Amino acid sequence: MGLIIESTENKKILITGTDIELQTLYGRVEFAARANGKTLEIALSTFASLEAFEAKASVITTSVPMGNLNVELEAGQAQDLDNSLMYMKAALEQEGYSVIIEE
Repeated sequence: MGLIIESTENKKILITGTDIELQTLYGRVEFAARANGKTLEIALSTFASLEAFEAKASVITTSVPMGNLNVELEAGQAQDLDNSLMYMKAALEQEGYSVIIEE
């Protein structure tokens, strides 16, 4: 499972240090479920495409933030991949990107 991140009219995806614009990126998340049972620490890695990820290509650095996202879960939410993807999707959409969770 990953994220398909798309540029929008208001938020472009630019390769770091260049003026090269990408229409889409493929993102994978990793997460740490903290011992308190309610905190997730989520990190995003981005690749040129799903095919690039599957070919073990290097991470591509762009204007899409890849820093850690720390989330306090609501009561009853699990510390799992589904919630990690949902929270990262919401954070990227808040930045202005269009995001689809791919299965």
